[in-house]
Order: sequence, then structure tokens, then C-alpha cells
Amino acid sequence: MKSGLFNTSWAKELETGIGVLDAQHKQYFHLLNNYLEKAAVPTSTPEKILDLAETFNFLRQYAREHFSTEELLMTKTEYSGYQSHQAQHEYFLQRVESLYEQMRKVGFSPDLAREVNYYTIEWFTDHIRDIDVKLADFLKKKATEDRGILNLIEN
Repeated sequence: MKSGLFNTSWAKELETGIGVLDAQHKQYFHLLNNYLEKAAVPTSTPEKILDLAETFNFLRQYAREHFSTEELLMTKTEYSGYQSHQAQHEYFLQRVESLYEQMRKVGFSPDLAREVNYYTIEWFTDHIRDIDVKLADFLKKKATEDRGILNLIEN
């Protein structure tokens, strides 16, 4: 786990070639940067902590929506890696839920910030590069066999 808060931006290397997924990934990174900007400001007042928790909550809810989109694509296309991919999503959501509850109950700390950064940035980026790319390759291949799949995966 890397230390410190840092800003991140969407990188072309994270593109999967699946319009709907790439658009959602970009939006996730936009929301992530909003959260990181707020997290970089010292949060000592209850109002600032609440604002940070609400921003983090919005980010985690968006991740949940995005994962639902991926899972829908996997079920509609009978993706054989569905169970392991979905398990990755569930792991992320459980960890982020725990971090959110911790933030709400005890406030924000440097240790919590590092763990939040790990899951919201590093874990998510690794997930795109390692797991989502496999799904994207499958979807592209499936779309060449079934043109109806194009409507599901285009932006």
C-alpha cells in the first residue's frame, strides 16, 4: 500500500475499448479526484468530516452502480468468469463499506486516508488492468459473433 494522498487522473492505458465501461471508469476517476481534493484539506471540523464522508459515500455508490453494469453485461453475455469477477466486486464493496463506516464513526486520519487511497485508486486501477480487460476482450469477441451485443457495450 502506498502512503500519502495523491491525485489521479484517467489514463488512456486504462481504456478497455468498451464504450460503456470506459465512460463509467472515467466518471469514477472524476468523482475520485473530487474526493481526493477534499481529503487533501485538513479535516478537523465536524462539517468538513461530514462533507468528506458524503463525498466518499457518493464515490462508493457510483462504484456499486458501475459494478452492476459490468455484472449485467457478464450475465447477458454468459461470461464464464462471472463468479470470480463478481467476487472481486463484492470484496471491494465490503472493504469500502467498512472504510466508510470507520470514517463516519471516528473521523478521518492519515491511516484511514492511506487505506481509502489504496482501495479507491490502486485496487480499482489494478482491477481495470487485470480483470476488466479480460471481460472487455471477451465482450469484443462476443460482439463479432453476435452483433446485438454492440448495443450493450457501446456508449
